Amino acid sequence: MTTLMGAFFWASAVALAAPLFWAVVGEIFAERSGVFTVGLEGLMLASAFVAAAASALTGNAFIGVAIAVAVAALLGGLYGIAVVLFRADQVVVGIGFNLVVLGVTSLLRRQLFPSGMPAVDGWLTRRHALPILSDIPWIGQVLFQQSAFVYGGYVLLIGAMYVLYRTRFGLVARAVGDGAEASVAIGLRVLRARMRAMVLNGALAGVGGAALVLSNAGGVFVDNLVNGRGFLVLALAMFARWRPGWAAVGALLFGAADALQFLAQASFGEQIPTAFFLAAPYVLALLAWAIMGRRSEVPSDLGKPLLS
Repeated sequence: MTTLMGAFFWASAVALAAPLFWAVVGEIFAERSGVFTVGLEGLMLASAFVAAAASALTGNAFIGVAIAVAVAALLGGLYGIAVVLFRADQVVVGIGFNLVVLGVTSLLRRQLFPSGMPAVDGWLTRRHALPILSDIPWIGQVLFQQSAFVYGGYVLLIGAMYVLYRTRFGLVARAVGDGAEASVAIGLRVLRARMRAMVLNGALAGVGGAALVLSNAGGVFVDNLVNGRGFLVLALAMFARWRPGWAAVGALLFGAADALQFLAQASFGEQIPTAFFLAAPYVLALLAWAIMGRRSEVPSDLGKPLLS
């Protein structure tokens, strides 16, 4: 119990939550506009590979992250063209996209780095203590001795809440997701709004994938690194009821579940099979999906193409 309440445990939970939070904010905008991104797993996996590969090839993690975000935004746009403009089935496209990305990243890793991918050590991959704030007992160690991805997440939380509820971009996204036909009737460009949301979704998933590989995985990409986290993000969006504030809380809970399985493996690994602990975050996601799904006010046109 002392370990679970310790600053180290919760600092680890915050670090593990950062990739999920970056990705879920983008997914919130996409789902609010009416697009259910089953291919989010693929977006995160592609960006994780690009971030690691570009960082290794250039020796600069900043360049790696920038390229990863650009590639993920482009893939988000292409994904949007398929499901928004061409009205392809969102589930089928998402599953196919995930499988293609899994195969392509595995192939490229073997072709580009046959002897293994070197880890990149740099400012982005390290934790940094903020002056004064990091000296606050417990809270300082948990919240203010983190990586740049975590600190960026704090800014993202405030920015996402403002954009979603206080700007035209957020208002239009919510409008087209709750009533596409009515939005067309009052002159809103539904397809353009959804395409913008998908590009944003891709870009933020790109940061999430980069954070996962550079900060949490030590800069080394392995096949299927994301390992289902994209689907966790889909459950997290529903758990949060499509609100950024609740998404931050949910990401922290999922991060704590992830940290708990590492702790449990170290403590009980010899008595209990490892797979049991690895499943813990996903069991939590299923429970959240089952419980919160019934209570959530789902955007009315989520997953529905504009046919007119």
